[in-house]
Amino acid sequence: MKIKIHRGTHQIGGCITEIKTAKARIIIDIGSELPTAEKKKDTGIAIEGVTTGKPDCDGIFVTHYHGDHIGMFEKVLPEVPIYMGEIAKQIFAVVQQAIKTKLKKGNPELIETFKTFTPGKKLKIKDITITPLMVDHSAFDAYALLIEAEGKRILHTGDFRMHGARGKKMPLVFAKYAGNLDVLITEGTMLGRPGEKVMTEHEMGKIAEKLMRENKNTLVLCSSTNIDSIAAFYNAAIANRKPFIVYDFQDDILKIMNATSKSSYYDFTRQTVYKYNPKNKKLHDYMNSRGFCMMIRANNRANSVPQQVMKAFPDNLLIYSLWAGYLEKHRPAYDEYKAEFIDNAIKTGSKFAELHTSGHATAEDIKKLCEITKPKIVIPIHVEEPQAFTRLGIKGNIKVLNDGEFFDC
Repeated sequence: MKIKIHRGTHQIGGCITEIKTAKARIIIDIGSELPTAEKKKDTGIAIEGVTTGKPDCDGIFVTHYHGDHIGMFEKVLPEVPIYMGEIAKQIFAVVQQAIKTKLKKGNPELIETFKTFTPGKKLKIKDITITPLMVDHSAFDAYALLIEAEGKRILHTGDFRMHGARGKKMPLVFAKYAGNLDVLITEGTMLGRPGEKVMTEHEMGKIAEKLMRENKNTLVLCSSTNIDSIAAFYNAAIANRKPFIVYDFQDDILKIMNATSKSSYYDFTRQTVYKYNPKNKKLHDYMNSRGFCMMIRANNRANSVPQQVMKAFPDNLLIYSLWAGYLEKHRPAYDEYKAEFIDNAIKTGSKFAELHTSGHATAEDIKKLCEITKPKIVIPIHVEEPQAFTRLGIKGNIKVLNDGEFFDC
C-alpha cells in the first residue's frame, strides 16, 4: 500500500489522506484549511482524479462533519462517492440547510447523495477492507478507520479523545479491532497546546450544574453540533429543574439525536426542550419564574436573539463553551464577532464564565493508543509540530511526512 498525506502533516485542519493499492484508491477526509497567520481563507487544493480531471477514486471516507475534515466536499467530482456515518450525515444536512436558508450558501441536496457506513461493519472497496470504529470526539458519530489490504493494517484515527462521554470505551474498542498495526496515522492537535487544561465532559457537567444552581438565568455559547457538551448542559438544567431553551435549527439537531441514539445520555426527551420565540409571552413568563438554561450562538452581528434574551433577562450568567483561542486576538482563528458579543454582554451586566473541554486527544491518550495498538510506524497528522511525537516515548518508528509525499507501507 502507498500512503500520501495531501494536506495535514504540519498543520491542524484541512486534512486529506490517500491510501492506494494495486487495485483501489481511497481518500480519508476532504477538509478545508483553518485560518493561519499567513492566510485567512482556504485557497483550496486540486487532487487529480478526486477534485479535478478524470475520476480516479473509489471513495472518500469522512471521519466526521467538522469543516476541517469535510469542508471541500462540494469540490469532489460527482462520480466519486462520499461516505460518512448515518447520524453524522443527518446532522450535517441540517447544518447545511441552515447555512443555505440564512446565508444562501450550503448544499443540503448534495449531502443526501452521500453513502453511509456502520460502526464495526466491514466495507469492501475492491481489495481494501475498511472497518469504521466509532470514537469519542466533540463531533457526534465520529470515526477512526481501520484499513486492511495487501497484508497490511493501517488505522487512521481522525480526531479522537478519551475524556468525553464515550471516552472510557475507547481503549476497549482499539484493543478489540486495532491491535498489532503496521501503521498508525494519528492526530496530535493537543501536542501544540501543552499548557491547556483538559477536563472530562463529566467534570464539566458537574461545574455547569453548580453554576446553574448559583445563577437563575444561564446562557451557553456552544457549538450547535457538540452533542456531548449540549447533553452535559441539558443534564445540568434537569438537575436544577430549569427549562432548557434552544434556537431554530438546534432543535432539529436534538430531534435527530432523540430518533437515532440508543444512549440515555443523549435522550433529550427526559425534560421538554423549548424553542425560543421572543413573541411567546407564556414561555417568557415561565423562564422568568423558573430561571433557565439557553443554548445560543453568536456567529455574526445580525444574530439578535441572544441580545433580546439578555435584555429581557438582565440578571444572567453567560457561559462560553468553545475553544479559548477564538477570543485571543493574536491567534489566526480569532473571531471578532464572538469577542464583540461577549464584551458587550459583560458591559451590559452579564456575568461571565468559561467552561469547555477539548475534542482532541491529550498526549497521554496518544501514548495509550500506541500502547494498545502497537504500531510499527506512527505517522502524525493534524499537528503543527509533528516532531513532538518523538518526545512521547512511543515505541515504534515515528515517520514525519511532508504534504504530498508518498510512503510505501
